[in-house]
Formats: sequence, C-alpha cells, structure tokens
Amino acid sequence: MKRILRHLCVGLAAAVAIYLGGFFVFLADVDQYGAAPAGTRADGIVVLTGGHARVDEAVRLLDAELGDRLLISGVHPAASRAVLMKTFAVDEAQFACCVDIDRKALDTVGNAEETARWAADHGFRSLIVVTNDYHMPRSLFELRRTMKDISLIPHAVIATRGDTVSADMQARRLRVLFGEYVKYSAARLRALVLPPRSDAGVESAALSGN
Repeated sequence: MKRILRHLCVGLAAAVAIYLGGFFVFLADVDQYGAAPAGTRADGIVVLTGGHARVDEAVRLLDAELGDRLLISGVHPAASRAVLMKTFAVDEAQFACCVDIDRKALDTVGNAEETARWAADHGFRSLIVVTNDYHMPRSLFELRRTMKDISLIPHAVIATRGDTVSADMQARRLRVLFGEYVKYSAARLRALVLPPRSDAGVESAALSGN
C-alpha cells in the first residue's frame, strides 16, 4: 500500500511539474503577440469584447481602412446603438455602413461561433483579430476550430508588461495570466471530446434600431 501511495505521489508531483512547465511555455506564447505589422490589411476586423481599449483599437483599424467591416463580438444585450457610438466615438454613417454587433456570445467559444457565421455571411477569407495579448492564444485556438480555411491575423492590445510597473501590478498580471492559462488548458481538453457548435446570431448595425 505504501508503495502504491508513493507512486501516486510521484505521479502527481510529476503532473504538477509538467503543468507548471506548460505555464512558462504559455507565457512565451503570449509575449510573442503585439500589433500586426503596419499597413496589414484583411477582409474584416473582429474584436472580442472585454475592455474599452480593445474596441477603441479595432475602431482605429477600421478608420485606417485595414478591413472592410468590423464585428464587435460579445456586446451586452442592453447596450444600445447610441451608447455604443458615443462610447467608442464612431459616427452614425460609419456605424451603419461598416460595423456589425454580436450580442449573443457570452464567452470566447461564443465569440468564435459568431465570428465564423459573420465571416461566412460576408465571404471573408482573412480577419484581423483584436483582443488582449494574454487572451490571444485561446482566442486564436477557438477561432481556428470554427474557421479552418480563414487567415487570422493577431493584433494584440498589450496589457502591462516589463519592469516599469509596480510589483503589485506585475503580481496582478501574473494572476490574470495563470487564470487564462487554466482556461486555455481547459479549452484544449474540451476540444478533444466536443465538436464546435454551429448556431450563431450576428446583427448588422445598419439593421438595428436599438
């Protein structure tokens, strides 16, 4: 019995060590993401909501004509068209012309499903993906599960990095990164047993009266 327990403890310790080692690989993966090369253009732009900085950057890319349309995925159902235009400084003509709103997605899996539907509806073959750097690995993983033939160009909004921030801020970032690593690991495990869903519901801003 003692031998069995010893083997179990050794196996558990090895599994924990491997998992923590994977976290450092994940950190290196996150660090590689930044802004897309200047002037990089795609058929469309998608931003996965989670902070104003993400949407502000996506609108800037649309203003620079680096994509024909912008999908804002994961918008709160109660957010009206007027509020969105004011919050993100988008004029009415541009909003009606070139911005689509996804109010259905509740998580990154939902973001990927709605984006796949939107890209297919518009015949897009390439997308600039805007989200935070730490969220990019999981976002690309989920998006590639639903859009195997579409080119995805990461454009990361950089969260605080480096030695210029306080130790407290660095500790908070590390907690966020580890939490995201856990979610990313779970996403990869889930993908082994569950196929991506296909239901979706993207709404054109031009057709929204809200």
